[in-house]
This record gives sequence, structure tokens and C-alpha cells, in this order.
Amino acid sequence: MKKISIDETKLPAVMEIIEKAALLMDEKDCDSDKEAKKELGELQKNLREITENKKIKINIFQAYWSYTDLETTARRALMPPPMKSNLSNEQLKEIVLHILKFGEGERDWWLEYLEINTGLDNLTDYIFYPDLIGLDFDATLEQIADKIIADRK
Repeated sequence: MKKISIDETKLPAVMEIIEKAALLMDEKDCDSDKEAKKELGELQKNLREITENKKIKINIFQAYWSYTDLETTARRALMPPPMKSNLSNEQLKEIVLHILKFGEGERDWWLEYLEINTGLDNLTDYIFYPDLIGLDFDATLEQIADKIIADRK
């Protein structure tokens, strides 16, 4: 399993764009205020160019501070979008066994990757609340991985 690498030189610019956008969305109604809407559109355009992700939406960063910090948010924005792949059971198990060793942004990427590749939209329940999916609350990561493999669609 490879580490997700980002271009660290882009991090300060992405942080600045996200911070400006979040403050703008917090202070103004970007749907009805034409100037704010235009400014937000420019920030999204800039973010898409620097991240090379043409689908990233700036509004997902509104109030990011309520669940994480700016650097983690910017690092996650710089990661490539997770894609569907032919993930074997062994590869899936390897990811699950190591998922808690990653930092927050990378862990979120791997969780999204697993959701895409297993068809389980409640995948975080498997990892963080195994009792919600029929396992003991203190289930091991190995037991969780086996349950994800059994339940994948």
C-alpha cells in the first residue's frame, strides 16, 4: 500500500484559497450576492487549477474548521480523487489493517477509496462503530476487514 503524496509546494496557496473561500461563505450569502458569488467562482477556478482536480467544489470547505484544521483540509484537497479499481480482498484487508496509522487527511482519502471500491456507503461505521454493523464494539481491525469483505457489493 502506497502513501498518498502531494505537491507540498502547492500547500500554502491551497490553504490561502480555502481560507478565503470559507471566510467569504461565512460572511456573505454567495447565492444572492453577485459580487461574492463571482469571487467564490474565481476561488474555485483557482483551486481547480492548482489541485488539477476539475471536479472539486469550493463549497465543501465551508466551515471546515468545525471538523478539522486548515492544513489537513488543504492536504486533502491536493490528493487525487479516489478511483474505482480492481481491489482484491487481500489489498482491502491491508488497507483496513493500516488505516488508523494514517493522518486525518490521508485516512479520509482511504475511507473514501474503500467506500468507492466496496459499495458500502457506511464504511466509517465498520471502522469506528463496528457494533453498528453487527460486530463487538472492540472488534479487531482484522475482524472488521473480514466483515467488510463479506459485505462488499
